[in-house]
Amino acid sequence: MKGETCVKSSVEEWLDNCIKKLNAGELTEVDLRQITTALDSEKQLLLYLYSKSTNLRSPLGAWALYDATAPDEPMLPSQEAPYASVLDAVNDGWRIVQFPRPELYNFTDVDNAYLTYEFILEKFV
Repeated sequence: MKGETCVKSSVEEWLDNCIKKLNAGELTEVDLRQITTALDSEKQLLLYLYSKSTNLRSPLGAWALYDATAPDEPMLPSQEAPYASVLDAVNDGWRIVQFPRPELYNFTDVDNAYLTYEFILEKFV
């Protein structure tokens, strides 16, 4: 993730190809209908980032990655978090699906408030 070159999604590749064919006068109905193939080939990734506050620039305390094509368990490709903050992930193309709602958690008797600020992000690849 971090430091990797972003690969164009299949939809972007399809669109680039159609534009080239359009400019060359070679675009066909079949080319346009291939968008369903491009859309079906995308998969959703979910990234759970546990920030140390609700501030998007706060450092992370924990994280987990869920891949739709992998087993049901979350993946930790390395012990190092993929981003320094939620904002870094957003800048890399992740979209925030859910912001933390600390009022839902009562941590008065448990010392694990570091997991309170859960951001859920998604990316289609």
